[in-house]
Amino acid sequence: MRTERIAAVLLAAGSSTRFGEDDKLMANVRGKPLAAHVLETVASMAFAELIAVVRPIADAPVIHRKLDRRGYSIIVNDRPEEGISGSIVRAVEHVMPNMKIRGILICLADMPDVPQTHYNRICLAAEDIRSVVASTDGFSSSPPAFIGRKHFPELLALKGDQGARALLSHGIQIETSGNVLHDIDTPEDLPGWRPVTPQ
Repeated sequence: MRTERIAAVLLAAGSSTRFGEDDKLMANVRGKPLAAHVLETVASMAFAELIAVVRPIADAPVIHRKLDRRGYSIIVNDRPEEGISGSIVRAVEHVMPNMKIRGILICLADMPDVPQTHYNRICLAAEDIRSVVASTDGFSSSPPAFIGRKHFPELLALKGDQGARALLSHGIQIETSGNVLHDIDTPEDLPGWRPVTPQ
């Protein structure tokens, strides 16, 4: 499916409790904030709409500014404790009225190494509104993933932090290396991380 029929949904509202006190999405990865890698890669593609689900502006002012500059529609999830499902529900509610959009591409802001070519492979594998296309490292299904409009009612019923995992496991699987699908959950996951040694 052409990207012009798809809304890209960037999920960036998690509370990142495993990361500690610092804002995970602002962590420096290769000279820029973690979230900037995904938001710039996705924004460089010709999607029908760019959507980002984020925490309130007071909690993430820099991310809001970067998203705004790149043309994202910003949806605030003020209840990140609901898990990833709450963000997906908000994005689907936003997209539903636009009948030109045939499906959504779910992207995670903490996956800085997914190249544009992989996002393209996911979109090209989607045939119609019934399609579900997931990424896999050969072991488990994960975003980035395409979910067609026919599945929107199912997405609206999601609860908790499992997100659309069950739906993704039944879809077409686009395999890539685990390095590409690596997500940042703790400071130790950051490239080049070293423990702070006491002086």
